[in-house]
Amino acid sequence: MIPFIDPAHRDDKVILMRSLRFGFFLTLLLAVPSFAQKEAALTLGSVSGPTRTTTSGSTLTLSNAVAFQGSYARQVRTYKYADLYGEVNAVLSPYQSVSGTATSATKDFTALYITPGVRLKFYPKKKLSPWVVGGGGYALYSASSKTIAGGNSAASGTSSSGALEFGGGLDYRWSSRLSFRFEARDFYTGTPHYNLPVSGKGQFNFLAGGGLVFHLGAK
Repeated sequence: MIPFIDPAHRDDKVILMRSLRFGFFLTLLLAVPSFAQKEAALTLGSVSGPTRTTTSGSTLTLSNAVAFQGSYARQVRTYKYADLYGEVNAVLSPYQSVSGTATSATKDFTALYITPGVRLKFYPKKKLSPWVVGGGGYALYSASSKTIAGGNSAASGTSSSGALEFGGGLDYRWSSRLSFRFEARDFYTGTPHYNLPVSGKGQFNFLAGGGLVFHLGAK
């Protein structure tokens, strides 16, 4: 069940509905049986968030945090110098701490981003294949029950919003079945519950990492 979204956050609701419609269409596309190339990737990286300013002028800084990422992609079209893939991507950041002078703010939170999208991979038959990706989907935040000062936070629990994703990377083909991947992605989402009002309607969450790609349709 999708957690309740505060009606006051109309921009988040619009992003969420548009992103989910796009994700639903792409999921149907990926589910169609085909003999096209398929890729499953597992990567480990670091996610960093912005410095946010509260409406009272205090600053909140998000730490760099470990992030686990998995994706599944299916080739949907082939061009002369590139292949187009439909992709479903998921990122989990189990713990991202918050620091700042506003000690009544939420101490930390967990983040999950699920973003179906499309990826254009250049020179797919070469050893080195750069690519770009874009998509949209769903962001889920789970805020800590504690504040920076150690007290109880009224903003504990989950909140959700839409998520827009864009990024790029480089695949190094090790064998017909395996590649190494280096990538960077940015996720624009609604604002997590900080237990304090902050300026702005959303935030960028930057991810950089690397891992393995398994070519499931390789011959």
